[in-house]
Amino acid sequence: MNPFRLTTRLRAVPPSTRAEPRAAESEPGSAVASIPVPWRVVHRSASGVIEVEHCGAGPLHSVRFALAGAGMLGLSLPRTVYPGERVRVVVRGASAEGVAGAGDAMLMMRWFQADGTELLWPISL
Repeated sequence: MNPFRLTTRLRAVPPSTRAEPRAAESEPGSAVASIPVPWRVVHRSASGVIEVEHCGAGPLHSVRFALAGAGMLGLSLPRTVYPGERVRVVVRGASAEGVAGAGDAMLMMRWFQADGTELLWPISL
């Protein structure tokens, strides 16, 4: 059993504060177009709280977080997130501060796009 856990919570955002999606950029001569990250970090605290907002065009499925650091792994439950919604993740537990503050700690956000493609976005702590 892990001595810490990740908790997530959806937060609705008023329409006037939603960010516009960014246009995709691809390098000339590149065979694969880059995919813009449909998220932005809107809040970060030293106590292990990170809040990200979905600023893409459509719903993203099985959105979940994984925390790796100091040889430990914490996972959150998957959920669907719609444009304009925010997801707040909190690292809690007996050794959470040590893991979140470790030099090798990283929060990994994972989700599936509508076409079934799984994407990853690392967020430094």
